[in-house]
Amino acid sequence: MARPRKAASGDPFSDLSKKAEILEREMNTQRAAIERLKQIGKARAQPLAAGSAPESFSRRRASR
Repeated sequence: MARPRKAASGDPFSDLSKKAEILEREMNTQRAAIERLKQIGKARAQPLAAGSAPESFSRRRASR
């Protein structure tokens, strides 16, 4: 059996404003996440000192 339809609200712009608010919140969340990823990327982009490869990386390469 089909679901009953929702009663249409009288003002279609109120629905659009609600959707716009939701999208704005989601965009702000996405922007914050991108900024955090950029910060993490900058921290990881720090060059290692010459000849100081992590030990686990060296062991993995040697075992192949």
